[in-house]
Amino acid sequence: MTRVLVLGGSGALGSALLRELHAHGTGAVFTCHRAGEEAQALSAELGYPAYQADFLEPDAIATLFAALERDDRLPDAVVHCAGVAPVVAIGAVTAADWDAVHAVHGRAAMLCAQEMVRRGRRGALVLVAALDGLQPVPAPAPYAASQGALWGLTLALAKELGPQGILVNLALLGVLDGGIASELDPALRADYRRYAALGRTGTCREAARGLRWLALENTYLNGAQFPLTGGLG
Repeated sequence: MTRVLVLGGSGALGSALLRELHAHGTGAVFTCHRAGEEAQALSAELGYPAYQADFLEPDAIATLFAALERDDRLPDAVVHCAGVAPVVAIGAVTAADWDAVHAVHGRAAMLCAQEMVRRGRRGALVLVAALDGLQPVPAPAPYAASQGALWGLTLALAKELGPQGILVNLALLGVLDGGIASELDPALRADYRRYAALGRTGTCREAARGLRWLALENTYLNGAQFPLTGGLG
């Protein structure tokens, strides 16, 4: 059975993707930052194993893949939904703030690619970014920088790993009804709705359908931004 590894599977978008995969009969495993009640309930609901992983730790990805190999659960595709977004003004940003967002977003993505190559995996690596850092929208500087870095990483990895059978693409998210986007100021959400071609925000379920396609059905798209934005931009 095809198996997808969802990083950040206990979050709003990650759990929507897991339910989408389950509805299509696809095997999956997922990570959670803490083995809390939400992750346990999700695992019980869908039958997908959960692995605790703190991506602030440099060896978290290597430890995760070692555990997956031990349990005979190495993935055919990886979708990186994990994210953090500290809301701080530029004057209050600390080195720890900067390091955290780049560790969770960019470093974890790069190390996943490394593990896929090292273990001979083929398939898809789907990275997920918000518009922040790729378009001029209000955003905390460290978070925006990490989103822009994901695009550069996508381009580099797609070129290097495509010949090895790994397609790398960046799913670009607009404003959704859950997760990080749900914490936006209501006035800012109203602005996004006004400028979106559809005149509304999206749902995590809608975004999850696009992520599933990138992970399992795409055979040619590589090194691309895949917009799940509702025409925002």
